[in-house]
Amino acid sequence: MLLRPATADDLDFLAAMMLEACNWTGETWFTLEKARADDKVWRYLADWPLPRDFGVIAEIDGVPAGAAWARLLTAPRAGYGYVADDVPELTLGVAPAYRRRGVARALLNTLADTARASSYQRLSLSVDPNNPAAALYKSLGYQFVEINGTSETLVLNL
Repeated sequence: MLLRPATADDLDFLAAMMLEACNWTGETWFTLEKARADDKVWRYLADWPLPRDFGVIAEIDGVPAGAAWARLLTAPRAGYGYVADDVPELTLGVAPAYRRRGVARALLNTLADTARASSYQRLSLSVDPNNPAAALYKSLGYQFVEINGTSETLVLNL
C-alpha cells in the first residue's frame, strides 16, 4: 500500500470517498449532485485544497483505495463533527473492494501524524454509532464528546 498526500488533482476521488462515508449503510442517501447542493456536506470539499487542508490517499497496486482528509471549519460554518475553530474535522472513505484490509487504519494513522507535524492538538469527526468505522476510531483513541443528531462527535488528542 502506498500512502501519499492528497492534492488538488484528487478532488474527484475525495468526492467519491465522501459519498462512501455518507452512504455507509450501502443505501444511497447522497449522490454527487445532492452532496454538492448541500452546503453542510460540500463544505468538507469546497475549493479543495484550502491552504490549511491536508489529506492522505491510499493506493493499492496503483489504484486509489481510500482517502482521509481534514479541514478547519469555523463556528459560523461548522461541520458535523465541529468542536472548535482550531480543530480540523476529518473525513474518511474507503472503496468497498478495499475494506477490511487495513486501509482505513493506515489512512487515519498517517492523517494523525500529519496533523501532529502541523502542530494541531486534536482532530475531530462525526460518526453514526452503528457505523463499523466507529469501533475503528475508538480503537485508535478517539473519544466521545457529544451526540449531534443521530451521530457521535469524537475527538483524538494528539
